[in-house]
Amino acid sequence: LEDLAVVPRVTLSHPSELRLPLRWTAILRPQLGPEVSMAATSGIHCGEDAVKALLVGSDVAMTASAVLKNGAEAIERMEQEMREWLEENEYSSVTQLRGSASQGSVEDPGSFERAQYIRTLHSWSAPPNLMPTA
Repeated sequence: LEDLAVVPRVTLSHPSELRLPLRWTAILRPQLGPEVSMAATSGIHCGEDAVKALLVGSDVAMTASAVLKNGAEAIERMEQEMREWLEENEYSSVTQLRGSASQGSVEDPGSFERAQYIRTLHSWSAPPNLMPTA
């Protein structure tokens, strides 16, 4: 019975976990409408990650793991990275940015869905032991 004991521990998110929340936020944002607030969680560790979450329609980006891993200065760094991104991409505000890459912002939502699926497939790479040999 001791083998079944629950061991309390905290598991922090990793940047690789962001893909799924981005995908579903982009799909759900236009369906839920502006009266529903959405928060992106899991995998937001830098300013670019937060920008991506806002682009697909999140109202906020949760960054607890990044702060726990890197301290409170992580927030200042993320804010600076976001400001730089906004300036480089000619956005005047977060409000202008929010939702501009959601499924509702494109003419053909089906194409959006297929493009996201194809992009996901291209991101996969086989483990070295499964790669064909010459």
